[in-house]
Amino acid sequence: MATDKKYKGKINESNVNDWLASTGYLFATNEIQLDRFNKIYEDYDFKLKDITIDVDSIVNGTFCISKNSVKIPIEKEIDNEIEHLKMVARKGQSGIPKNIINKMLDKHKKRDDDSQ
Repeated sequence: MATDKKYKGKINESNVNDWLASTGYLFATNEIQLDRFNKIYEDYDFKLKDITIDVDSIVNGTFCISKNSVKIPIEKEIDNEIEHLKMVARKGQSGIPKNIINKMLDKHKKRDDDSQ
C-alpha cells in the first residue's frame, strides 16, 4: 500500500482519535480539531445550505417523504404482446411452440429422475 510521505509518522496510535475527529469521522472535541476540520473542508460545496431538517419529526417518527409516481405510457403493440403472454400463462400450453414444450417436459422428467 502506498503512503503519502507528508503524513508519514504524523498519525499514530496515540493521536488517531484526534485525527478522526479533525477529519469529521468523529465529533470535534476541542478548538484545534474544529479548526483542522474547517481548513480541510473550506472549499467543500455543501449542497443542503438552504434546507432545514426537522429533527423532532424524525425522532417522533412523524417524518414522511411523499413520492410522486409517474405512469409510463405503453405502446399499443407492446400492450398486445403483454396480453398474449398473460393468456399463455393462464391457459397453459396454447400458443407455446412445440420445441419449448418438449424442452420443459424433458426438464421436468430429468428433475423427477434426480429426486428418486
